[in-house]
Amino acid sequence: MPTAPQAGAPAQPAPMQPPSPASLATATALSASAAGSGAAGRIVAIDLLRGLAVIGMILVAYAGDWEHRYAVLNHAGWQGFALADMIFPSFLFCAGAAMPFSLLKRAHAQPAGAVIAYLARRGAALFLLGLLLNLLPYFDFAQVRVMGILQRIGICYFAAGLLVLALGRRSADRFELRPARVIAAIATLTIAYGALLLAWDAPNCGRACFDSLHSLPAVIDRAVLGLPHMWPYGVTDGAVTYEPEGLLSTAGALINMLAGLAAGLALRADASRTTLFKLAAVGLGLLLAGFALDPLLPLVKKIWTPSFALMSSGFSLLAVAALWPFRGGAPVLAFGANATLAFIGISLMDVVLQLPLRASAPASYHDHLAALLGGALADARLASLSYSAALVLVLGTALLLLYRKKVFLRL
Repeated sequence: MPTAPQAGAPAQPAPMQPPSPASLATATALSASAAGSGAAGRIVAIDLLRGLAVIGMILVAYAGDWEHRYAVLNHAGWQGFALADMIFPSFLFCAGAAMPFSLLKRAHAQPAGAVIAYLARRGAALFLLGLLLNLLPYFDFAQVRVMGILQRIGICYFAAGLLVLALGRRSADRFELRPARVIAAIATLTIAYGALLLAWDAPNCGRACFDSLHSLPAVIDRAVLGLPHMWPYGVTDGAVTYEPEGLLSTAGALINMLAGLAAGLALRADASRTTLFKLAAVGLGLLLAGFALDPLLPLVKKIWTPSFALMSSGFSLLAVAALWPFRGGAPVLAFGANATLAFIGISLMDVVLQLPLRASAPASYHDHLAALLGGALADARLASLSYSAALVLVLGTALLLLYRKKVFLRL
């Protein structure tokens, strides 16, 4: 793990407020003739957003020196938001945006039971992969963190897929799902989760308590998961109290995936500039709505409050609009097209670098390389960032080779 992570930094093995990825390697096929589409019919802006999110995750979650960091790389301590907090929501958004291009075709060709089995297999594969990475390197089942980035993505993917089947309609020639139905589901989930948080009457805190000790998601995670199986850095006054990828708060994260699903449906129907402008307007509205709700439902990423979900969904929509003019960027696209593999790769790299493999002090290659960079660069923050950038460069080189050979990991 990175040395001395702060609140909001990744846990074992260093998930940021990441990762992932978001069924991060899911293909985003679309008609190649549509505006904003690239080769093989992909929405380039969504691919770029996914790739930038993976790169951002590495820069944020795998520091050379946790004591010396540029402020932009830090997560918000509890309430509020930071640019680093937009990474994991972008993963989820991209995963949702990819679903219409693959799942609707499957839903038309196969019976509902077969599609549900597919969703369950894929969700379980992501969950178990995340759990396996959390077990590395010592496989300490007594202390393993149960939840994590890939685990949350797997749960959200399964839930979103079930909603697709429930809300869509099969005809003779297609399986159709209207964006309006998904928007209605988003509104229902937002209201229900928000009402639950506001109605919670916490002992020793009162109604609508949103702190890291008494909030309903934190209480549920401690009761169900147990302290030994929670994020070891989710502490309050020195004691573990919350899990940032917890059980109830996954309801908030599902909002982001559904927002991506609605955007993907709109782009699948008409990937034109008119649609893009509409999505940008919706994104701005969601961003402002999140901030407007802040006095009632505070922006708290660690428990993924509805206000945070709406605000970050708006950010993702605006990011897609900002990236729309770009067509190139193979190094970034290589991260986006193989994001699940990138998540696995950076996790394994970090595990090896953190092991005490050196005969002399410092014992780990992470500390050794960080010290070398610290000695070579006068600015300690730049040295820390250089370590993260080196990881991006090494991993990116391998991913770019695979991208050019069209080799992609599919779960």
